[in-house]
Amino acid sequence: MKTLKSPWGIGAAYLFAGLTALVGIVSLIIFVRFLSATQLGVFELGMSPVAALVWDTLLCLVFFVQHSGMVRRSFRRWSERWMPGCLHGVLYTFTSAAALVLLCVLWQPLDATPPIPDAPIRAVLRGFSLLAVLGFLWAIVSLGGFDAFGTGDFLARVRRREPPQPRLAVRGPYRWVRHPFYSMAIVLLWASPAVSKDRLLLNALFTVWIVLGARWEERDLVSAYGDAYRLHQREVPMLIPWRLPKAALR
Repeated sequence: MKTLKSPWGIGAAYLFAGLTALVGIVSLIIFVRFLSATQLGVFELGMSPVAALVWDTLLCLVFFVQHSGMVRRSFRRWSERWMPGCLHGVLYTFTSAAALVLLCVLWQPLDATPPIPDAPIRAVLRGFSLLAVLGFLWAIVSLGGFDAFGTGDFLARVRRREPPQPRLAVRGPYRWVRHPFYSMAIVLLWASPAVSKDRLLLNALFTVWIVLGARWEERDLVSAYGDAYRLHQREVPMLIPWRLPKAALR
């Protein structure tokens, strides 16, 4: 495994880590704003409906391949041939942010005036969106030292410390579903008050990708945690909390 050839100044390292976090946060804000808009997209390129559908699908696929491909353990092992492993999370944040912003900015709407439900229904859907955001926060708190933007390994290497070893999360929302972030993302997608053709396309593609991505991720989790994760799989649903946690039934 490669290591950093020369130690970073601690000030420069924290500045770089802060920039990485800022890029990640801004991209997430742009995506949330994108999802909450009545009409998706920023720049209309004058495409036909068929061309726009193909274009939007390709934008989603670029994000899916980047997001699911780079998170695989096999990609990390390959990338460590040409860069220090502690920079993998930082690279992942920058490339994910770029793919996500491109998706939001270049998305092409298929409906000029998407239908919007009445105020009571909109209020209910906004309530589900708020619950999803609170669910994200609950999951982050439950993880403890959550390294959202991949800067933890980098800063640990700069300070010449061992990075914290990941632990299997089995508390908070992880007692209800194995992938609460994915569950909340699906709720946030489908809680939009605007129902346009391209939004249905976005929701459907992201939902399929989330389900498939969760299954691919579980292969790495079984490899990392072995029998402990297999037991977690047997006791906790993957995405839908269709049963009470085992402790609550005692």
